[in-house]
Formats: sequence, structure tokens, C-alpha cells
Amino acid sequence: MPVQTPETTVDVDVEQIRRLVHQYCRAIDTFQLSDVVGTFTDDAVWDMSALGASQASGIENVRASFAALIDSLTACVHFTTNHLVDVDGDTATGTVYCHAFAIGADGSRVENLILYTDDYTRTAGGWKFQRRTVTPLMPAEATAK
Repeated sequence: MPVQTPETTVDVDVEQIRRLVHQYCRAIDTFQLSDVVGTFTDDAVWDMSALGASQASGIENVRASFAALIDSLTACVHFTTNHLVDVDGDTATGTVYCHAFAIGADGSRVENLILYTDDYTRTAGGWKFQRRTVTPLMPAEATAK
């Protein structure tokens, strides 16, 4: 049996956090509201203000924000890459690039290149987002052409 060292423990934490990001993307892409909300802490902040949406604080406001987002879409796909994570005990920070495609309920197509900036917290249920902030990497006009 391998010996657990501080380095291997951090490696496990980083992999669990990366899995959290993938679970979040899958939940949005499959319109599973409860699964999306389940990736956040009860006191979470979800900030899409840089994309013209509002900031949601607290799990019920996060739920309402994602419910409205899911209701506005008929299809959605997220691809994430370049994930960097720094673990410090039961908290961590990270950034991850995302290329997202969506089709709105009105048939409009949206493509975004964004950066997620995250604060993670270890909970009894595993790692969760305590804060997730979205920043565009390119103007929307650049991805619409």
C-alpha cells in the first residue's frame, strides 16, 4: 500500500477539485439544476456580472440564478482546460478556461470564451465552490463571427 505524504494528499485534493469542475459542467449541460446547485456551498457566491448577469449570494439565490439560466437554453456544452489549483488545507483557489456553446430558447447561438476564478472549500460532502466568478477572455463580438 502506498504511503500517504502531504504531496500525495494535495494531488488527491487537486484531482477532486478538477472533478468538481467537470461535474459542474456536466450538470449544466444536462440541465440538472439540483446537481449544479450541489456543487456550491450554502454561502456560495456565483458572479456572472462581467457577462451582464447579476451576482448571486447564498444557495437559494444561486439556485434561482441557475434555474433562470437553464430555462433560457435548449442546449449547452462546456469545454474546460488549463485548470490551475492551489490547495491550502481545507480551502483552495483556482482558475480554469472555458469554451462554452449554447442555444437559447429563441434559437439564438451563444459562444463564450471565459475564465472561471474559483474559491473552493472542503465540506463533509467533498470539495465545493465557495465562490465562482466568470470573466470573459474575449469580447462577445469576437466569438460571434
